[in-house]
Amino acid sequence: MLRAQYAIALAGAFLLAAPAVQGATSNQQSPTVTFPTSGAKQVTLRACNFLGCTETTQTVTLLDPRPLVGTAGFTPALPEAGQMVRLTGTGTGKPPLTLSWQPAPVAGSPLAAINGGAVWWNTAGLAAGPYTLTFQVQNTAGSVNTVLPITLAAASVLDFYTIDPCRIYDSRLGVVPVLSGVALTIQGTGGNCGVPAGARALAANITVIAPTGAGYGSVYPGNYPPPATATLTFGAGQTRSNNAILPLATDGSGALTAILLINGSNAFADLSIDVSGYFLP
Repeated sequence: MLRAQYAIALAGAFLLAAPAVQGATSNQQSPTVTFPTSGAKQVTLRACNFLGCTETTQTVTLLDPRPLVGTAGFTPALPEAGQMVRLTGTGTGKPPLTLSWQPAPVAGSPLAAINGGAVWWNTAGLAAGPYTLTFQVQNTAGSVNTVLPITLAAASVLDFYTIDPCRIYDSRLGVVPVLSGVALTIQGTGGNCGVPAGARALAANITVIAPTGAGYGSVYPGNYPPPATATLTFGAGQTRSNNAILPLATDGSGALTAILLINGSNAFADLSIDVSGYFLP
């Protein structure tokens, strides 16, 4: 006949089904222990009979159920009023976790909350000045907040500079055309067209060539989410162009993102972008 004994060791005090102290043991087959702290705990099972005893020790890691803020931040570091601001936050605790952001002007009423950890804050229409961003992590055990100060600078006054028409992108020079739904990163500054690194936007002509189906295309700042509006629309087989002012990425990369959404399976088209000028502070 075997006799099993559990020895439970931890750095702090604990509670068993019966009164217990540090390093206590239990002869129950399935003892219950409640730990007041999180972290690594050691549990040892010892089995004995008239021939002797053997034992095995397992380390149990207990997670803290309370919500905690992991990280919270935003980019760009010096946003201007009217720009999109990327908010990124993480949290820990017992799932499910609810993450949210609450922007508010300093000494003003809170703006609409934004649900999620990694989200975009659209500052279009907001006045320049100081704001706060409150990041909250919440679960059934409670909630915790952290507050970040942020200042929206006044939008820069931009001057327009013309250049000789210059093509910054042409998919026909590559191996494959532009596939429907596949986002492309296009460099808007530097290169052979002479657009300086500090440019904020381009005056451009966008052309979609021989699409296999009807659809639309969007060209937008390289660090932004896809917009709800289209830069141009087209029919199947049509070559269509449109002039547009294309804002560049606000992270200093000078990049654009282009995406074509075309009806039909395995749809594709060619795309070109020609620049005739740029905007610079």
